[in-house]
Amino acid sequence: MSKFDLPIISQLVRHDFFESVYNEVEQHLAVKDPRNGTIIPLLGPTRIGKSAVANLLKTKTGREVETNASLLPVSDFVFGRIPPKPNDRDIYRAALEAFGLLCRERENTATVRKRLIHTIQQTKVRVIALDECSHCAERGANLSARAAADHLKTIVDETGVTLLLLGLPRFQSIIEGNEQLRDRSTNSIYFLPYDWQKEEDRDAFCGVIYAVLDAIEKGGFAIDFEFDDLVPRLYGASAGRIPVALRMIKSALMGATERRRLDADSFAESARRMQQYPIPPFAFFQGDCPDDVLLIRSYATVMAEAGLHFDAECPDGLRVSWDMRLAS
Repeated sequence: MSKFDLPIISQLVRHDFFESVYNEVEQHLAVKDPRNGTIIPLLGPTRIGKSAVANLLKTKTGREVETNASLLPVSDFVFGRIPPKPNDRDIYRAALEAFGLLCRERENTATVRKRLIHTIQQTKVRVIALDECSHCAERGANLSARAAADHLKTIVDETGVTLLLLGLPRFQSIIEGNEQLRDRSTNSIYFLPYDWQKEEDRDAFCGVIYAVLDAIEKGGFAIDFEFDDLVPRLYGASAGRIPVALRMIKSALMGATERRRLDADSFAESARRMQQYPIPPFAFFQGDCPDDVLLIRSYATVMAEAGLHFDAECPDGLRVSWDMRLAS
């Protein structure tokens, strides 16, 4: 089966939380003072869809501009990635590589910084999105939190560009620890999973899954699985993260090409291939439908690992509030 046999395989699913985050970033870009640089932190757990938001923003808001630095028009919205264990030079190198430019090993930090600033000024780029910014806040980073903040501050101060920083919530510690970086940053935008405990979140998650399954049926697949039984299993296996749930559905589809039928075995096999701790997806496709305790535990695991605050309602009525920043 090619991806063209079923459009949902390659389509971007724009659900409620995705739209909310997209609109908030877009609004920040729309009202930004063109004379001053700014930093927009977009943070959230892994596999939540942050890069998809940035790519859509690039597609929708990026404009081709003619510059003296290139014979062809270039986009004023570029996308790069900060490498693991970054050093002082790597932040500038990541931004420079977003333009498709290479950084030679013998170039020192000052030289790379100068090249980046010159490139931004020559190309008139408006937005630089940098993924994996949380690498700067990890223990293995080869630069201090203050140094990382100073480098980011230097880029926006020298060029007036907007830095859209994508990563795990641990990056927030760098912002909170540096008053000058805080002054140059918008409010942090958090892209979160859907919370099964909240009726509106549960309805939104169910709505996305229903729409996807409906598209699959219209594409010629039979679904031999009760919707009310499948949705909690997908929620538990994904912890409320739509891209993870969709990846499981797509994996099940690819494994059911010949029969063109999705059933319990299709999802169990897909989950078995994807099994990974601390949330083993396979467990949610065995036996009876998982209860609310298991679903909340799945959500809490992802939130806790990301260092995010969450509330959990226990079966006996005891309400638990957890904030990883206070626990660290």
